[in-house]
Amino acid sequence: LTLASLVCAAPAVAAPPSSARPAVTQGAVFLVGGELHVGDGQVIRDCVVEIVDGRFGRIRQGSRVPLPAGARTIDVAGKVLTPGLIAADSSLGLVEIDLEPSTRDDGVEAAGPVRAAHDAALAVHEDSSLIQVQAIEGVTTAAVAPSGGLLSGQVAWIDLLHGDPELVARARVAIDGSLGQAYGGSRSATIAKLTEVLEDARLYPGRRAAYERGDSRALAAHHLDLEALQPLLRGQAVLTLSANRASDIRAALELARRFGIKIAIVGGAEAWKVADRLAAAKVPVILQPSHNLPGSLDSLGARLDGAALLERAGVEVVIATLGEAHNLRNITQEAGLAVAHGLPWEQALSAVTRNVARAYGLERDYGTVATGKVANLVVWSGDPFELSTAAEQVFIRGRPIPMVSRQTLLRERYRDLARSPR
Repeated sequence: LTLASLVCAAPAVAAPPSSARPAVTQGAVFLVGGELHVGDGQVIRDCVVEIVDGRFGRIRQGSRVPLPAGARTIDVAGKVLTPGLIAADSSLGLVEIDLEPSTRDDGVEAAGPVRAAHDAALAVHEDSSLIQVQAIEGVTTAAVAPSGGLLSGQVAWIDLLHGDPELVARARVAIDGSLGQAYGGSRSATIAKLTEVLEDARLYPGRRAAYERGDSRALAAHHLDLEALQPLLRGQAVLTLSANRASDIRAALELARRFGIKIAIVGGAEAWKVADRLAAAKVPVILQPSHNLPGSLDSLGARLDGAALLERAGVEVVIATLGEAHNLRNITQEAGLAVAHGLPWEQALSAVTRNVARAYGLERDYGTVATGKVANLVVWSGDPFELSTAAEQVFIRGRPIPMVSRQTLLRERYRDLARSPR
């Protein structure tokens, strides 16, 4: 098979409707002859990539290696292959139209500042037209986070299979939160409140019976929120904390040390100032390289080479389009910008693949092209960080997805205005 025939064989979709979901891969398929960038710095030229039952099989070099008789092959000679891109800190599936409240499920207006029980996985809309818009540009997976408050809620990990009710691959992979003035006032009050909540969450399991009898003091948060924080305290989830000012990042590191929890810094405009501390604590930073102008006094130290400075200091960098639902696809441009300002190319690729999976504790199944991992793969026409490059075919869980979206269908519909429906 050629890529062109694979694309032609994929069904056209209208928004795209759920009835047009691609079929599960039957048997093994082999992609032969491309240049594979594994996601961990390795490059395999003239590769053979096996996909079977939604996972990667053997990854080999040499397109002339013997294949099973009658094997289904796809010629990718001259193409660049990478792991599917992973969008950290997104609102995909929770937000459709920013200014239309009825299409937003990312926040809880009536709730207080602590909303740890808000589970994004229960609100993800699998038929969002934005899913396919991102997928055909190479984004195969996203961490979907709620917004607002001191603790916004629980993050869902989704594969971008439009219309699939099982697109949520993992629920509750992280708790999303914010520092700075998230508690409404002094940043020291924010730290104090978050400390109080985590302390009560730590004590709650041993005092649950007393609480239910009404024999305990008032707690810092609702009991459902304290229950939701238990995986974090057990080391089974990560706390993603939005923080830009260097002093807030230092406070986050102290909080992680005190409670023995895993954290990731989101935003990190001034993270380069405390890079040595972040590296020593093995705390990743999720940032957007184009955010180089200060939007507030918290980010006066923002700079274009922030990602490169962090990487040189030994900090694991994740590149994202922070909080986005519409333009997760722009992470290739963000990565390219980081490369232009000193981040090595392979490290930039890791920052949108492997490092994202590591930050959320899912590197066992995601982030690199390796035997046994989920077969999320992109075939590119060239360097994925160049604006002129296109994703020619995307595989999600081993399925070749239709390379169309609502946007491309509208383009084709109105390309010839004389023949367009009225």
